[in-house]
Amino acid sequence: MNISHTLYSGAQGWDKLQDIILEYSKSGIYILVDENTNKFCLPDLQHKCRGLENALVIEVPGSESNKTIASIEKIWLQLVDGSAVRNSLMICLGGGVITDIGGFAASTFKRGMNFVHIPTTLLAMVDAALGGKTGVNLNAIKNQVGVFAPPQAVFIFSEFLSTLPTRQILSGYAEMLKHAMIDGETLFGRLIDLSAPEQISNEKDILESAAVKMKIVTEDLDEKGIRKVLNLGHTIGHAVEAYSQKNDPDPLLHGEAIAIGLVCEAFISMHMLGMPENDLKRLVSQVARFYPHYRLKSKSSEELLTYMTHDKKNASVSKLNFSLIRSIGQPVYDQYPGEKLILESLHFYMNLDAGFPW
Repeated sequence: MNISHTLYSGAQGWDKLQDIILEYSKSGIYILVDENTNKFCLPDLQHKCRGLENALVIEVPGSESNKTIASIEKIWLQLVDGSAVRNSLMICLGGGVITDIGGFAASTFKRGMNFVHIPTTLLAMVDAALGGKTGVNLNAIKNQVGVFAPPQAVFIFSEFLSTLPTRQILSGYAEMLKHAMIDGETLFGRLIDLSAPEQISNEKDILESAAVKMKIVTEDLDEKGIRKVLNLGHTIGHAVEAYSQKNDPDPLLHGEAIAIGLVCEAFISMHMLGMPENDLKRLVSQVARFYPHYRLKSKSSEELLTYMTHDKKNASVSKLNFSLIRSIGQPVYDQYPGEKLILESLHFYMNLDAGFPW
């Protein structure tokens, strides 16, 4: 399925969104929001687009802990109560949690309801809203239940980023770094030269980062091959995220965990594939500049390995599958570094607050 023409931004994006809303206004429009986008983003959407006067607004909590089957059921029931039909439209207005559960709820309601994404966080703009992955967590394990279901369109309006705290911007920046590591030196060099969070959310870099993902996804929607490179940083990053969700009163955001995963998996890439040491140093320096060091303990390593075995891309619990890089711009997938090197990468990160060990 070719999904390369579904991404819109700027004035053209608002015009296209208006056309879609008017097309579906008679069959019903349903807007999924969280408590923040209901307050800060929905009024702007309603002001700029005609045809939303009778739209049913469905509000759900926007936290990662809300990515559950129970939340999906609540959305389904509100769609039933609101007389939604297969040819109705759901607008998912929010961050990655909203796009993940909104896409899943819509794509399974009446065996497939139309939906569009309007991501309002940087993380969702460059990653979560793109590529058609939907789903929920299961027992704190990330995205264990879901389907591939591309939205009809994705609209990137950078003005929504003005409502975000710095921590949320930095969460999205980690995924931009991942895309740059996959894409090549031009984008990577530009992103690691940024010295302050307020430089991150410029539309040029956002759209270029999104284009990296869309190009790969267009080639491999169902993740049978090249799309796997987008998992760079995520085998370890998802494990750290799940660990933090379980153990911390203020858990890491997704991108904060992915930043850790990128460092660890770059370390693995250096030792396993010969990635230049300087590439690792440049990445670590930028991660250290923007993210506080997360206090993992040595005894947490076994728990992290357990989370990794549950990663959905592992065909066997005895072989942990990684996507790595030979150098900036040269990603590879289906790599199996083994437990020893994985543990060494975790210990490398744990000791980084004392500086580079070489």
